[in-house]
Amino acid sequence: MKIGETKLNSDFNKMLNNEHVLVENDTLQDLFKKYKRFYEAESFLESLEILTQTLNKGFSHAEFEMGKHHYFGNDQLGVVKDYLKAFKYFSEAADQGHAGALYYQGIMYLEGLGVVLDINQALLSLNNAAIQGETEAIDTLGKIYQFGYSNILPDYKKAESYYKNAVKLGYPPSMLNLAVLLEKQFRFEEAYELIIESAKLGYMGAIHYGLSTYK
Repeated sequence: MKIGETKLNSDFNKMLNNEHVLVENDTLQDLFKKYKRFYEAESFLESLEILTQTLNKGFSHAEFEMGKHHYFGNDQLGVVKDYLKAFKYFSEAADQGHAGALYYQGIMYLEGLGVVLDINQALLSLNNAAIQGETEAIDTLGKIYQFGYSNILPDYKKAESYYKNAVKLGYPPSMLNLAVLLEKQFRFEEAYELIIESAKLGYMGAIHYGLSTYK
């Protein structure tokens, strides 16, 4: 009986050792996928533990993810809203060229969240994100030039150019924003077509605007 127990213990130890090897050999991408699976399964303690393992290792997706948790706050993970930490993580991901992180970094520079307000740095980050096709960044640049911001005067031509780039990428909010801009220039037919296109894609802002404006 003791021999059987010894063999059984040995087999379980091998399993534990093999599991340990698998964890050690997991790539950062593998760990990040595990974090996502645990999060979707609402195993929040485990998901945060795994995400933490992927930080500070040059893996931009993890830095970006943690940046969002601190930017918005995440009660489920027990992560409080902290703009200083959010900016730190976004900047680390942005340094690696992560488009989403560049967008949020730009927004934080633009609004002075977690960092000193800096319009030039904001435009640099947003443009770098826009070059990579980050539609939210392109749309934000359109808004900056449509309405003006700080010492930046309105420039409808630049705004239209940015919006059109986002529209080409199929971004519904920019379709509505461009439509509103075109209405100011009495280009109503073009505006209407954009509102319809945006609404067809399910953008509620366009649906409500169309119902209230084009009766």
